[in-house]
Amino acid sequence: MKSLLEYGVPRNGMSFFDYGCGQGSDVKGLQGLGYQAGGWDPALRPDVPKREADIVNLGYVVNVIEDPAERIEVLVDSYRHAKRLLVVSALITETVDTGRATQYGDGVLTQWNTFQKFYDQQELRQFIEDALETTAIPVGLGVFYVFRDPAE
Repeated sequence: MKSLLEYGVPRNGMSFFDYGCGQGSDVKGLQGLGYQAGGWDPALRPDVPKREADIVNLGYVVNVIEDPAERIEVLVDSYRHAKRLLVVSALITETVDTGRATQYGDGVLTQWNTFQKFYDQQELRQFIEDALETTAIPVGLGVFYVFRDPAE
């Protein structure tokens, strides 16, 4: 969400939805800045309905899903909710130390026994583009924008 503000993407009246918001800190921060923002999380906010928004954030979600097919489902579903822009971010291999992690499927189990799938930049881009059949624009390490309208 920080990159959106840095690049001046949000405009007055735009809505935000954090798909997999965890505790909701990004939602609270955006609301504090005066934006219409909401969030859903399968573990921490399962009763909040998912909703469409101008900008949907899928931040550090695809890297914690063990099942590759479920990762695609979540990516596609989050894109369905994005009216203008989907922001996808995930942990990138070169930014983490996996020395104490145990291989598990196509990822690792961390020292806290949580699953993590680390991507390299091109692998994440390819994953997004293959699943959504559109262009993913890199805006930072592990951060991609997927616009509904290529002109944007």
